[in-house]
Amino acid sequence: MSNNNIFKDYRLLEFITSAITFGLLIILTIIQYINDKKYWWIILLVSILMGASAYLKYKKFKDNKRHS
Repeated sequence: MSNNNIFKDYRLLEFITSAITFGLLIILTIIQYINDKKYWWIILLVSILMGASAYLKYKKFKDNKRHS
């Protein structure tokens, strides 16, 4: 896959957006925890789920790339 086709492969784009969202949620969780907010743990749970989703999308992308 060349650099020009990086955004044409939707599986890679899904993985990138999920990974970025996971990173932003981790940052938000840390900020909420430091500021002693009451429900920081809910954001942590969502972060873990988003990380799992990003991993599954990465795994699917790798498997697809291997079979191509």
